[in-house]
Amino acid sequence: MNRLIVCLKKPCQVWALALAASLAFFACSNGDDVAGGVTDIGNSIAREPDTTKIAGTVVDMQGNKMPAARLTLYWDNGYAIEDSLEAVADSNAQFEFKVASNDMHGYLQNGRTTAIQYADSAKGVINAFAGVYLYARSGSLSGISLPPSGKATEVRVGSRKALRGSMSGATSGKVHIGGTHLSADIQEDGSFSFDSIPPGMQAELIYSESDSVLGYIPFTIQDEGDTVVLPQLENYDGFLWNPDLSLLADAYGFNSYHTDYVRWSDTGWTTVNIEMNGDEYVFNHDGRLADSVNYVDGVSGKGVLLGAGQYIDLDTLNPTGGDFTLSLWTKWNGPNGEHQVLFCQRAYWSDSTSRFQWHYEVNSGSFAVMKSMPSYPEAIFFGDSSSIPVGEWAFIALVSKDHMVNMYVNGRPVGEAQEFVPNELNRSVPFRIGGNEVRTETWNGVIDRVSIETRARSPEWIRARYEALKPE
Repeated sequence: MNRLIVCLKKPCQVWALALAASLAFFACSNGDDVAGGVTDIGNSIAREPDTTKIAGTVVDMQGNKMPAARLTLYWDNGYAIEDSLEAVADSNAQFEFKVASNDMHGYLQNGRTTAIQYADSAKGVINAFAGVYLYARSGSLSGISLPPSGKATEVRVGSRKALRGSMSGATSGKVHIGGTHLSADIQEDGSFSFDSIPPGMQAELIYSESDSVLGYIPFTIQDEGDTVVLPQLENYDGFLWNPDLSLLADAYGFNSYHTDYVRWSDTGWTTVNIEMNGDEYVFNHDGRLADSVNYVDGVSGKGVLLGAGQYIDLDTLNPTGGDFTLSLWTKWNGPNGEHQVLFCQRAYWSDSTSRFQWHYEVNSGSFAVMKSMPSYPEAIFFGDSSSIPVGEWAFIALVSKDHMVNMYVNGRPVGEAQEFVPNELNRSVPFRIGGNEVRTETWNGVIDRVSIETRARSPEWIRARYEALKPE
């Protein structure tokens, strides 16, 4: 069964953060665009013949030239601006810096923009963060670009954005926008927000506690929309990370950069993805392997239209004991006068041989989640038959987090989250997709892109997953 892909993951370890290349954007403080009004602290332009040339053109997000734009090179030690150099673009929107070798602590001469050092605190090594950033402003527009060495670059400016996000497990501390005086306190629930920051070719969010840098994340702010939303971030050895950055980025107004110097390894949760291409184990209701399976057009590639009494078998997979996310794409044919199973973990329905089932309940005309209880089964209901469109592709998901379960259709919740605490069984029972041992309870529609995970996905992830594959 080659298409049953099981991925075991665990939190990443940062193996080479020192001297990682990155850049950041700039914003005003107290109404001043130029990082709190610090300008030309060192004033050391061309003090020595040994210089690095930094030149380019300032344009807006549409590529229009911005003559007379104001530019500033900043040196940020991780907490504050230590040094800066200024220039003004000419009538053709072009600018030039000549940076002496001892300016900006020599980082531009060494071809670097950001230096980061983290080490095991038990060894007594102090972590550090410092960087050089190029900020541009033209009227109400502002932005940031990597200070290049030896060739011209294009610096883009745009309108300001709101930024919000959260830190997993954090109840205090602050986050800082590199190269600026912009900082935001982390609230007790881990959330933080900025009211007004400029877009940039790449931004840098720095996390600190008690004047000690704990981690950072580089990302790019897109020009669309008024608000940028970062997914919940976890701190792994100095790198702020979320396993779904690439998926969530486009839907929430940013691009992510996190794979060049991070090595991923194993960890904790199980993910099963099934793409329906002929390698699935499809059985009949009597437990025999199906002789024929009807493969049809899916939401991407092929999907499966199960015949009466058929189901996809995952043997004794047990994903529903704690947090979990079950999802699939379906083109539903609607009610047919029978129960219709989406996912189930059962031998046959009883307290000792069943644990979980998500299905369309024909008696109530609702979608239901069944859980085995010590003396009786209990049903949790979500929406009626109109919750899933008939004859159209829909992305449906069931998420259980901290023993509260919710159903989603096309990225939006159906009803309210409800308590879900299934009974522990004293035996292993089969986990199945699209049906069970009852011939009449097969799902009445095409199934594609099934995913089973032993972690609770966020509403943002559910929405982004839908947006990534939804038919035009």
